[in-house]
Amino acid sequence: MNKYYFASGLIILLEFFPNPFIFPTVKGNKVVFMNILKLLILVFLCGWSLKSPGATIPFRLGEILSAEISRNKVTVRNLDKYDYAFKFRHYAYAVVAVRLHPGRSLGIYDFQLKFKGKVYKCVALQINGGYFDADRWQMLNTNPETIYSLLFILDSEVFGNAKKTLSATLVYVLNNSGQTDYPLPFKFINYDPLTAAEAIPKNGIFQKIKVDTRRKVTGSSFK
Repeated sequence: MNKYYFASGLIILLEFFPNPFIFPTVKGNKVVFMNILKLLILVFLCGWSLKSPGATIPFRLGEILSAEISRNKVTVRNLDKYDYAFKFRHYAYAVVAVRLHPGRSLGIYDFQLKFKGKVYKCVALQINGGYFDADRWQMLNTNPETIYSLLFILDSEVFGNAKKTLSATLVYVLNNSGQTDYPLPFKFINYDPLTAAEAIPKNGIFQKIKVDTRRKVTGSSFK
């Protein structure tokens, strides 16, 4: 149940339907007690509303909304299973969800992912939570309101089993000028399914973002 509705309903209940049998030993101070209780509920609501909201990480083409790694299998249409780049015993799937600036294009050859000394290529794109398709290698006409997801297939044996935050670097490979490397905190969720695009909030799932004068991320975590 939504915490706001619950707390608001409780305040109304205490205001209009006080039960004299709930606190029989403090009957003389019941009004004071009820006011204190309602004040505590309001403080709880204010604290909840001021909780750190989600945030995005700026990058060259727009903003990054989320970054996750899962061992839960991701189906990819038209993927070349004999590609030497996928010669792992077990797979893990890294997905970076982004929203682009107006007029930007996006392609699988635009980005790589660096993790634990290895470089992984982007293998497929997804549009607004649809399917990943390896043949959809470039999108020239994008929408700033659409969520685009980049998929990387990784070697699963380097992760262990603990759910944790892992550091990896998203690399923009088209240019060697300006910022090209974007360190990201990936949420490793082991065998849990990746967050569906429609479930990613518009303000992202990162928080405590710090950006230096060169717009590099120096620290991030998750909600």
